[in-house]
Amino acid sequence: MNHPALDELRSAVLDPAHKIRDVIADAPRLANTVKHLESDRRDILAAFDTIAARRADRAATENLIARLNEYRQRAADVLFEAYAVDLGGET
Repeated sequence: MNHPALDELRSAVLDPAHKIRDVIADAPRLANTVKHLESDRRDILAAFDTIAARRADRAATENLIARLNEYRQRAADVLFEAYAVDLGGET
């Protein structure tokens, strides 16, 4: 992307996606939720590309930040639900 700050943010939030996909094997009941997260992830990646190409205004950038926060929270919730509940994770 050639924008160090955006690259770092993108990596921090979106790169652990493989962990989310592993949830399907460990907690099949969450497969639909994971499917929605993956769809959101693709949409967010497209928004990053738009912003990186400088085709977005401030509102689009703020929208992306809000979507990233929501995605991160939903992904954390899925991981918690899969491993703290389904696998008896530690408290």
